[in-house]
Amino acid sequence: MTEERQWQGKTGGGNFGQKALFFMLKHIRVFWLYPVLYFVIPFYLLFSRKGTQSLKFYYRNILKYSKTNSFFSYFKNEITFGKVVLDKFAVLAGKPEQFDIRIDEHDLSHFQTLLNQEKGIILAGSHVGNFELLGQCFDQDQKPISCIIFGGEGVGYQQQREIAFGKRNVKLIPIQNDMSHLFAIKDSLDKGEIIAILCDRYLGGRKIKKIKFMDEEASFPTGIFSIAAQMEIPIVSTFIMKEKRNHYQGYMKHLQLPDGLNTVSETVETLLHLYAASIEDILHQYPHQWFNYYPYWEKAKTKET
Repeated sequence: MTEERQWQGKTGGGNFGQKALFFMLKHIRVFWLYPVLYFVIPFYLLFSRKGTQSLKFYYRNILKYSKTNSFFSYFKNEITFGKVVLDKFAVLAGKPEQFDIRIDEHDLSHFQTLLNQEKGIILAGSHVGNFELLGQCFDQDQKPISCIIFGGEGVGYQQQREIAFGKRNVKLIPIQNDMSHLFAIKDSLDKGEIIAILCDRYLGGRKIKKIKFMDEEASFPTGIFSIAAQMEIPIVSTFIMKEKRNHYQGYMKHLQLPDGLNTVSETVETLLHLYAASIEDILHQYPHQWFNYYPYWEKAKTKET
């Protein structure tokens, strides 16, 4: 099964449903919609075999949970994901003030050091937590920010996202099939700007590398890491993790390279391992905020076929 079939990258709900949700969230606080998830999610788990199977592999084979613990973990994971999606829609609807996002002072201090340098910065996110909230709630005016986004969203969703990010002076760079977005990324980094990009998924045709992740082999895209290695750009692995109700905790970990790396390929592989290790660390703290609902590990793909 190809990656394109495993993951389309498009936000669900349809154009009408998304517009209706944006309308509601402009007029009510998002937590009023949370209880609806407890009625919707059981039906989703019942009829979405692919998503449930991928979660089963994650909890049973990766985290080594018991059958009982895994069963309740599926439900908790989907409820948390539903809340994260609603929070994202609330922010895009123009209501970011509902959320309290805190980032550790040590992380902020280290990031400020990078901001003070002339080089650009790559903020490497993943489908863990709610990375998109970063662009709405991260205030700094030293370097322009460009977010690399999936370009196949519905028209209504895309328009709402452009409005919301535009208010924060965040530029959006959609991923293109011809890979022309890579030139836009390099141009922004040449200017010493910030690139925010999700780095844990790939689409067919991109360069990938298989590495050990959570003790099992998984494939990661190498493109952004190759750019970072060639241009000597610092990468900060960034997570915005949901905690209670409207509170999020942010983590920013600079992927610091060791001495003695002699080639670009060595640097790329080291960055990949450091990035994967940062995801492992965050999942140990937040095991129910893993939101890759397709066979992520090579062994999971084998079981599905």
